[in-house]
Amino acid sequence: MYPFREGDCDLNRHDATQTVFFVLLLFTSLTCYAEDRTVLAATPPMGWNSWNAFEKDIDENKIRAIADAMVSSGMRDAGYEYLVIDDAWMAPERDSEGRLWGDPKTFPGGMKAIGDYIHSKGLKFGIYQDRADLTCQGLPGSLNHEEVDMATFAEWGVDYIKLDSCHAERNGRTSSEDYAIFRKAIEATGRPMVLSISDFGNAAWAWGGSKHAQLWRTSNDIYPWMDSIYYCAQTSGGDQKSHPAFNGLWQFAGPGHWNDPDMLHVGNLKHIPEDRKEFANRTHFGLWCILAAPLMAGNDLRSMNDDVRTVLTAKELIAVNQDPRGVQGYKAFSQDGREVYCKPLADGTAALLFLNKQRTKTNISISWKTIGLSGRQPVRDLWARRDIGEFKDTFTATDLGWHESLMIRVGNPGPELPTASPVPLEKYAVTRTGVTYLSHLYYIWKAHHAPAYDSTFSGEPITVAGQKVANGIGCKGKSAFMFMINGKADRFKARVQMDAASDAAGEGRFKVHSGDFFSNTVLWDSKKMSKNSEVLDVDIDLRGVQCLMLVFEGKDAFGNWIEPRVIAGE
Repeated sequence: MYPFREGDCDLNRHDATQTVFFVLLLFTSLTCYAEDRTVLAATPPMGWNSWNAFEKDIDENKIRAIADAMVSSGMRDAGYEYLVIDDAWMAPERDSEGRLWGDPKTFPGGMKAIGDYIHSKGLKFGIYQDRADLTCQGLPGSLNHEEVDMATFAEWGVDYIKLDSCHAERNGRTSSEDYAIFRKAIEATGRPMVLSISDFGNAAWAWGGSKHAQLWRTSNDIYPWMDSIYYCAQTSGGDQKSHPAFNGLWQFAGPGHWNDPDMLHVGNLKHIPEDRKEFANRTHFGLWCILAAPLMAGNDLRSMNDDVRTVLTAKELIAVNQDPRGVQGYKAFSQDGREVYCKPLADGTAALLFLNKQRTKTNISISWKTIGLSGRQPVRDLWARRDIGEFKDTFTATDLGWHESLMIRVGNPGPELPTASPVPLEKYAVTRTGVTYLSHLYYIWKAHHAPAYDSTFSGEPITVAGQKVANGIGCKGKSAFMFMINGKADRFKARVQMDAASDAAGEGRFKVHSGDFFSNTVLWDSKKMSKNSEVLDVDIDLRGVQCLMLVFEGKDAFGNWIEPRVIAGE
């Protein structure tokens, strides 16, 4: 998928000495080139993180026991290599030299010692930090200490950094600027360390997360119940965080840059009938595998039962997740709580996940044509680890119960199957000079209520002084959505109005941001508006803006962006 192209090499052979010289030079050049091409996290990272099991109740004895359990349970040998210590490991204050150190009460041996123990088990050492002045638990963050903290982590032998974003809106920098600082600091150490962006799904795939990190969160925090599992999966594999035209965020993922719908809760699930738990655990794990999501287990491995271990170490599902082609699965079918995901694989076959979210049993069918196949195709059940026959033109998963799924591999080895069709750049980003109406572009990120294009939120025509407006965006409070500008626009112009459907006492507020919420850069603010407020004009400078976010706030309020447009090349 990423072909290696060697340039022509013409070695003049005037004498033996010169020949040796050129051979050595060529070897050195190719060696350096190969090193430059080394991809950190070429497949989705696998490991275990302390937060879902223990939250802030961690200490070195627990971590050592988890390292032991990763080995004895077979997790390490199944591919789980990172042991990540989440928030609450550090002392409440930095030491006299301004460096982080482990809390002496819970990690009296120090963090290098615990890292050494993790490494002694054939595992890799992961650690947590926050990009602001404080972590989520109120401990010392890395703001203005980025270089010394990354150097400290390198000295401790850290291999993986989870970088959180609590309080980052106070940093006074864009998210891209923040993470660029950390990337530079990591590279200065000379130690390869995977960087995981934890920003609650604030559009890292849009503002350039792949330039700085190997993975980024697509969701808010995950919780141990199925509604949360499905929500997080939909932020990566559906339209929970992006325009439906994208069919998920698959086109922004690949080797060295992964969408992360958060850590696994396999083995922790609550609020579900006991007879559904095994199915739910399998579905949760299967979704993460087909979405090429990082597999960070979050259960207490010291007391893991055999059923949970069987799910987490399912060899053939892990092989789908770790497939070297690095394609994230996409949704091939969705109707009434019945879904099918497809993940094309490197050997020319495809993995399919059939999922039933309904409370009643159902059958789910897919046509081979939908995924680029035809005729008779062999099918293998990946959970049962057995071939189940050949099927002509279609396949049906039968009698799937609530939260139940089936994961199969279909096809014969051969040429790679196609992915879904990616959305062209010009459909979601400013790519030309002149006027571009934002209602002609797909938003690349959204939160809360999705906006309505060229109508009010309720589907009525947008009118101003009795005249219909052809281009506009209707919103219900709260609504936030982002467009990619890529520094190619000079101005943003629009008018804003409260919609007639708003509650009589309702108030609304329009804002224009540069970047995500953590960037905290408000370019324009309407202040509070009522149903009777006059239409306001917006005309602001966009030079240098990479991502433009439109926000509408207000309880029981509806608002309209009238003719929102960017102008390039003035």
